[in-house]
Amino acid sequence: MDDRQTDIKAGAGLEDSRINKEFIDFLNKWSSPVILVFAVAALAWAGLRWMEQKKLEKIDRAFGDLQAATMGGNPSPASLNALAVDYAGVRAVPEIAKLTTVDLYLNAYLQGVQPGSQVGPDGEPINESDKLDEGQRLVYLDQAGDIAQEVIELSQKDEGKALLTMHGLIRAGAVAECKREIDAAKGYYTSVVTLANQIQIPALAQFGQMRLDALDSFDPDLALPSRDDLVALPGEEIPELPDLPVRPETEVDEATEVDPDQATEEQTETEQP
Repeated sequence: MDDRQTDIKAGAGLEDSRINKEFIDFLNKWSSPVILVFAVAALAWAGLRWMEQKKLEKIDRAFGDLQAATMGGNPSPASLNALAVDYAGVRAVPEIAKLTTVDLYLNAYLQGVQPGSQVGPDGEPINESDKLDEGQRLVYLDQAGDIAQEVIELSQKDEGKALLTMHGLIRAGAVAECKREIDAAKGYYTSVVTLANQIQIPALAQFGQMRLDALDSFDPDLALPSRDDLVALPGEEIPELPDLPVRPETEVDEATEVDPDQATEEQTETEQP
């Protein structure tokens, strides 16, 4: 006879029924909290996925708007400033928008025309009202320096944006050069060289050193050529040059001025034994 037929335990059916009843009671007691926990976890995961998707969409939209604003080679400073504000904290979009604005303002200072204005083949603005006077040029130069400082402050907090920091330093150095603030410009370029060596970008390190070498050889007191020194090309007439203002003598100059006769007498007395 099969052992399964002889190995019968009395009350086994009742014991199985009791186990099934306990399991059902356990499900009735704990199924709702467990299901609730799983539901909350699923909703949290779905929310994280949704937020990440929206973040990626915002990044794509930010770079798309930045590309649209800079297309055509003549972007609007107002549009770039709006992008920097609207997408603050979105990757490198604010820094890139601000650096582009700095370039526009520097060009406005150097060319003497309003940013975004149409310029003819001769470099002159098509609209005469787009020309800048000296005061307006200096305003744009100051704004370029302020925005370059903003880029430096924004990017230097993030090691991953060291390249943007160096671009901000380079532009701040250019502004300082335009203002003839040689020591300040050297400080910016020295920081460029140091940072470029740290993150191993030799091209920018060489550029910074090149500017430092150029500033070392810069002579702010170099005299401009006079009209008599200029040589006219065939068919060209040399215009009359305006008289440059002469710096008035100060009390320090008068005090340090030496009489030639007095200097000769002092030298003779010094040479006598």
